[in-house]
Amino acid sequence: MTEEQTKARLEQYTGLRLELHNRLQHLARLQQADRDRPLPTGSRAEEYARRISGTVQGNRRELAEVEAAVTALTDPIEREVLRLRYMVSETCRPMPWAQVADNIMHRYDQAVLHFIHRAHKKALQHLTAIWQESEQ
Repeated sequence: MTEEQTKARLEQYTGLRLELHNRLQHLARLQQADRDRPLPTGSRAEEYARRISGTVQGNRRELAEVEAAVTALTDPIEREVLRLRYMVSETCRPMPWAQVADNIMHRYDQAVLHFIHRAHKKALQHLTAIWQESEQ
């Protein structure tokens, strides 16, 4: 695995988390609808649950693997940079660098941005090594 592949895997985290959340929310709504207005033809929720089970399991597995790898990083700043940048965003996009810097250093200037970028680079290197080791 390369650093670019590691970065791509991290960039998918938020999208997978949002997809999982949305599908499970839809399933919960279908389950409520089945309780409120049962159909004689069967459960809408059970059919939907069967259709999404592979996606749900795959997303949960990938999210857990990413979380475990980030947690395994020994440097707390590296962990926090990756967590903020890729794992806590409310959208499918990574958190902007200015916001990451502000969350960690409580300010944003060129020196802080340079520090954050160096920590990110090191974190990608260390995470790549963790995933390369786990592939063997």
